[in-house]
Amino acid sequence: MRQHIDIDLHYVRNAIVGTASPLLGVITSYQEQIEWHLRLASLLVGLLVGIPSLVAMVRKLRRK
Repeated sequence: MRQHIDIDLHYVRNAIVGTASPLLGVITSYQEQIEWHLRLASLLVGLLVGIPSLVAMVRKLRRK
């Protein structure tokens, strides 16, 4: 028979807020560095999507 697990939602909420607060503080402190990394990551993702799309378009135009 399974045991009943009683979850205290107040405790869970406090744990999430207590963990998220310092994390948000760190993100705020390093906002410039994080922004730079996000811009670079979005550029790389754009290139990873754009290059295969360009190759597919060129191949399609050559078939005609």
